[in-house]
Amino acid sequence: MEVTAFMAILDVSIPVLLLIVVGAFLRNRGVIDDSFVASGSRFVFAVGMPTLLFFSMLGASPSNLMSWQMPLFFAVGILLTFGFAWWLSGRVKVSEHERGIFIQIAFRGNTGVFSLALVVNMFGDEGVVIGGVLASITSVMFNVLAEIALSRFQKDHTISHKALLGTIMRNPMIIGVVAGIIVNFIGLPIPSQVVTTGKYLGSVTLPLALLCIGGSLATSRFILPCRISLAIAVKVFLSPVILTCLAALLGFSEHEQLYLFLFFGAPVAASAYVVSVAHGSNGKVTANAIATSTLVGSLVIVFVTPVLLAIL
Repeated sequence: MEVTAFMAILDVSIPVLLLIVVGAFLRNRGVIDDSFVASGSRFVFAVGMPTLLFFSMLGASPSNLMSWQMPLFFAVGILLTFGFAWWLSGRVKVSEHERGIFIQIAFRGNTGVFSLALVVNMFGDEGVVIGGVLASITSVMFNVLAEIALSRFQKDHTISHKALLGTIMRNPMIIGVVAGIIVNFIGLPIPSQVVTTGKYLGSVTLPLALLCIGGSLATSRFILPCRISLAIAVKVFLSPVILTCLAALLGFSEHEQLYLFLFFGAPVAASAYVVSVAHGSNGKVTANAIATSTLVGSLVIVFVTPVLLAIL
């Protein structure tokens, strides 16, 4: 492992991880409570994140910052992980009731906060633009694929295509990215005061989101069935490592490989809990998986990323 690569990853990841630790500490000390975490998370999802992405798209051109092959490979990688998780859930004899949970844990990552925070800290404004595009892709794919997996293994439940489409169309992150691209394309002038206000609002988004993640971890348990632990291993280690190696073989640059690894390796998304409960699945197992994957995934990113950069 090259010391310089390891230190570079530490410089980027430690501030992100420390904010999560601070959130857990504040929750344990009673400075913030569950109400703060819930309200803060809603603010990040509905207001902060779309604002950050909208203003980052102004004056930026995603096509000039990345090739079309990278988001395409990213989308294909998600599908491959989903298919592998589906196959694996049958091979390891996960109970019919928990197969949907297993599959969702293995492929649905917290790209909109965790991965985005890392690439913004690493690449600045470029990270917001490219990360915003990749996170928007996951907003669509994760919702559709999770609905398919959970509905398939739940009795007397069918997929409502109309409701699913409505959920995707109303997703604030997608709205923020699309609106920013449209405004940028047509050249609609926005007063500088509005832009400054939007950037102020966007600047608090990722720190608040990370504090809320830490606050939620403080009350979580880390006890999981072995098979669910296997799903976490697929999510934070097996899938990102294999797909990043495949990206290297296909000729993607080291820069692109880093983006892909950080997004493929995101820990299980908090939204997985909401969707699991809504489908009558075991919310407790999903919540514990989110907490465990956040801790394990953080360690994987810190120690595995420099190794991949050194050997690929």
